[in-house]
Amino acid sequence: MSGEHLTGSDKRTLLIWVLLGVAGVFFARHYFFRAFPEASVNFTVSRDQALQRAQKFINGLGENVSGYQSAIIFDVDDNAKTYLERELGLQQANQLMSSTLHIWYWDVRFFKPQQEEEFRVHVTPAGEIAGYAHKVEESRAGATLDRAAARAAARNFLVGKLSADLTAWDFLPEEVNSKKAPNRLDWSFTWEKQGFRAKDAPYRLKVSLQGDRIGGSQEFLRVPEEWERNYKRLRSGNDTLAAAFIVPYILLIAVATWLGISLARRGQTGWGPALKLGAVVALVLFFMQLNEWPLSRMEYDTNSPYGSFVFKQFMNALLFGLGSALMVMLVLPAGEPLYRVSQPRTRRSIIRISK
Repeated sequence: MSGEHLTGSDKRTLLIWVLLGVAGVFFARHYFFRAFPEASVNFTVSRDQALQRAQKFINGLGENVSGYQSAIIFDVDDNAKTYLERELGLQQANQLMSSTLHIWYWDVRFFKPQQEEEFRVHVTPAGEIAGYAHKVEESRAGATLDRAAARAAARNFLVGKLSADLTAWDFLPEEVNSKKAPNRLDWSFTWEKQGFRAKDAPYRLKVSLQGDRIGGSQEFLRVPEEWERNYKRLRSGNDTLAAAFIVPYILLIAVATWLGISLARRGQTGWGPALKLGAVVALVLFFMQLNEWPLSRMEYDTNSPYGSFVFKQFMNALLFGLGSALMVMLVLPAGEPLYRVSQPRTRRSIIRISK
């Protein structure tokens, strides 16, 4: 067996790549938490503790979720996060999101298949309740409170259940809304945090009532509508470009497939390795999709049978794995012989080393 010595050019190239790798490590270490602020979130409560906290909160409202299924994910108010990062910069945005604003939260859902009523609770990483929603039938019977009584019920909820200091919040009379349901009167009331603005966005607290019972509460950054429209136009342009680039991608897949078939007919390549690698890819990506089961359960429509939902998710994972494997199997047979043609020197070196 004879060795293949590195030339001076090879050594310089290798040294440059090593130096770039070291620089990349320091760059990633310095900017990692700015690029991925979720990695710096301080979790005081775990997933299981957040679930227990949510259940205890619902029980404290006089509701009962025994017999309900539960699902939980860690989520973010993406609209508010994007606004803060673009308008205030990453450093200030991360400071606000880790202290003043409840942007990150555990999203906990309690539901029963084929039952409209369900509960959702947002639990912050520190264990505080940042949001609550109780979905009920539109026709459910309830009380018909006047404005003063409904506002008093909302205030009692904020102070008694959320321990909110309303002296730090301004009540917004113009944001009071009522809605007549068939058998009850619903209300919503909004407060705004005093002395706070994230550029042009205030921070608000909203409480809704279903008759005389609490229907939901939410803390949120009120992003200006003009900013949302402008950002939507920006995203629309990006989406258009992404859709346009699908065409050359499909053409490349078609060319690679045609080359693979042509070279296989000439005996210059084979489909065996592609089929084996495709099987591995299909299996890995199938299980990767199944790993998103908690996310799928958060989106489950309780109007549909649960068994059908489970079967659909299983088939989606299977089709995703098979489709991805098919892409690999179509392009791989053409890739290996084309590499041999484009890199003849590397091929000769490998042959000499192996002797």
